Amino acid sequence: MNPLTVYFPLKNKVALITGAARGMALHIACALSAAGARLAILDVREGEGRTIAGLLDNRQRKAKFWKLNVSDGDAVRKVMAAVEAYFGRIDILINSAGIDADNPSAQGLSIKQWEKAMQANVHGSILCSKHVIPAMERAGGGSIVNVLSLCGMDGERQEAADHVAKAALRMANMNAIRYAAHNIRVNSIYPGVVRPPALAAAMRQKGDLTQALTDTAELRMLTNRGSATDVAAGILYLVSDASRFVSGSELVIDAGYGGR
Repeated sequence: MNPLTVYFPLKNKVALITGAARGMALHIACALSAAGARLAILDVREGEGRTIAGLLDNRQRKAKFWKLNVSDGDAVRKVMAAVEAYFGRIDILINSAGIDADNPSAQGLSIKQWEKAMQANVHGSILCSKHVIPAMERAGGGSIVNVLSLCGMDGERQEAADHVAKAALRMANMNAIRYAAHNIRVNSIYPGVVRPPALAAAMRQKGDLTQALTDTAELRMLTNRGSATDVAAGILYLVSDASRFVSGSELVIDAGYGGR
């Protein structure tokens, strides 16, 4: 007996995942696929995205790739319509696409850096949610999960624009109240240090990667660093019927790091 199909069944559900060509979102895609969902893989990385979709599809119409820049409103609208036309419905949206902008402080921040972070990390999620909700209403309901970060909760001394962007998206949970009558749930998830490619690259810029990860681990409540699979498990819970009474919530997966 597969516990995924017993407790977290996603058979016949269609999940749309932004930024799913690599990193954490790729792990999320694999987890939802294993639970039975059909996937729309959205990313600006066309080569990687098509490869992932091909592997998950296995010629069974289980996954398809669409190239998408989530900050392009017209493109988002067209892709959402194309996904619904291809699969017949949309039940799940994972807003995972985003960037780590290079903006060390508010004082040294340029308008260009600010706008880049806002476009990718705020506007993209809002646009995707805006254009997917009508499809969810036609499907009889759905689940939206915004993948944020701990910096949106408590902030840090650096990366001002990124932190403001993540904090701004916390307000998107207000849609949980607005669309509750339409059986659409909206939640957010806050991953801790799970070492996706973007995090590793950022830490390398600050010095030795191994030492940086070790220093971070010393602040944690648990000794083992998490993986993207831990975050994917949280996502699976939030989009499945196991969380049918959960909406407007913030799920933190950080082994206690936020309580430091």
